[in-house]
Amino acid sequence: MTQLKGGYLSLRTRAVKSMEHGNAHTAAIARPMDGASLEALNWIQKTRWAINTQVLDVAMQVRNLGLDLAGFPAAENAPLPAPIPDHQWALFTEEERKAHMKVISTVRDKNAALEGMRARTYRMLDLAKDLAKFPTIWFPHYADFRGRFYPRPQDLHTQGDSLIKGLLTFSEKEKMGVNGQFWLLVAAANTFGEDKLPLEARADWAENHMKWILQTAKDPLDNLDFWADTDSPWEFLSMCFEVARMADFVSKHGEAAMGEFESHIPIRLDATCSGIQHLSAMMKDPLSAAAVNVLPTGKREDIYGEVARIVQQRIALDAANGNPIAVKWLGHVERKTVKRAVMTTPYGVTEPGILAQLVSDGFCKHFENGKERYAAAGYLTEAIVSSLDANIGQPRAAMKFFQATARHLGEQNKPLVWTTPSGFTVRQAYYPTDEKRVKTLGGKVVVYRENTEAPMKLDKQANAAAPNVVHSYDAAHLALTCVEMKRDGIRDLAFVHDSFGAHAGNVDVLNLHIREQFVRMYDGPALEQWRDNVAEHTGCTDLPPVPTLGDSDGKLLDVTAVLKSEFFFS
Repeated sequence: MTQLKGGYLSLRTRAVKSMEHGNAHTAAIARPMDGASLEALNWIQKTRWAINTQVLDVAMQVRNLGLDLAGFPAAENAPLPAPIPDHQWALFTEEERKAHMKVISTVRDKNAALEGMRARTYRMLDLAKDLAKFPTIWFPHYADFRGRFYPRPQDLHTQGDSLIKGLLTFSEKEKMGVNGQFWLLVAAANTFGEDKLPLEARADWAENHMKWILQTAKDPLDNLDFWADTDSPWEFLSMCFEVARMADFVSKHGEAAMGEFESHIPIRLDATCSGIQHLSAMMKDPLSAAAVNVLPTGKREDIYGEVARIVQQRIALDAANGNPIAVKWLGHVERKTVKRAVMTTPYGVTEPGILAQLVSDGFCKHFENGKERYAAAGYLTEAIVSSLDANIGQPRAAMKFFQATARHLGEQNKPLVWTTPSGFTVRQAYYPTDEKRVKTLGGKVVVYRENTEAPMKLDKQANAAAPNVVHSYDAAHLALTCVEMKRDGIRDLAFVHDSFGAHAGNVDVLNLHIREQFVRMYDGPALEQWRDNVAEHTGCTDLPPVPTLGDSDGKLLDVTAVLKSEFFFS
């Protein structure tokens, strides 16, 4: 019998990836990964995956037909401007010639990007086609320097876009059990874009749209209007196929046998702005915790919508007082306008960063390009930041504490080092990087070397501290949850940072462990424990003090309330 070897059995790789052309950070530690973090990394790699051949067949048809669907770049390049005759070109001014050449350059750049995307997408589909013949495939993973897990493969992997997620499914089927049907219907609604509804309403939505779901499973290309423009179209398509399989099973065996239906689709539960969830728990702040569904409020809170509402009120007031910029913003601010700014705040986005996001994302197009557009973006940035202070002032205080701690250590040329609740030790050390050009037979090679004898980059140390701490703690939450699933003998998991998934029949168990492990991390004095841990690692005992916990009235969050929060992960 021939013995098959998997990639991570025959290729030696590091569990913690060192950064290329940059700072070593955690990779400089002899054994940074231990405890639940190491156990979780090994367990996640045991998940048994397979190619969803139904989704692959549709994707290949879309490719062959050149259809314009999510996940597929345009099948044809954009045409270049028509050539200008020499006699006409001779009459052009220098500015006109530059403008024309700029148009040509822009089209060529876009086409080059398209060709790259096309090659990558088609390469991924060809790989999926090759792997479809195997009953089971596995994905080796590694941890980055914050402890976050990533798959090693590049084109086809478990953290891809909607198309890739639709193409991958668990290879092993498991019985739906008592609530599996409910969770499958919820997942169908989630991937369609109805994830703001209460859970029961999401399942009802799927029931009410069962006719179209089954029609889509029967003939996807004839029902593009229903599924191709959803939030995650290819994941939704995979749900349609699974719901159709379930419907066939019920028609043969009856409703009473529903729990015996064997499902293989990953059902994913997503956090509500994970970074703020962790920071609110660290700060024991009930106000921000409620805004991101750590506290149950009886409804699904939407911090993006709430920030948008406050910003709209500010704009309306300023417009009524004659502010011309505010007048032009009226009717142009929606939930999606502020979402990226809110989402990236826990990860250290600055006010100039928010301004740049607003411009690059196209939200300021109704202002004239140049000074007016940037003034408008600056005005909206200030309005968004003011709203954030009202909603997540305490999480922002925690971020400043992390920044101050990193800067204090950096002034002594000491790295920021801490161990997360899952046993992963993080080392953040931004030193200058020296470059050296080395002549070789093939030309010149640039070699980068971290200069640990030079003073640390203080601003970088400070600015990176908050996002790195938050990332390390959401990674710890994932690892701890993963290990508890292992304790229960649940092998197949679809975990991506702040999105946790399992078979439909295992979602109730997953929901319980997600919440219990969050309580485990934050029921005690988490910030004080982090500070003490940093002091132990660095030998520095005069670190900045922990900020005052609780809300403005001194009320402290009871993190155990998350056990009853329906929308913490949903």
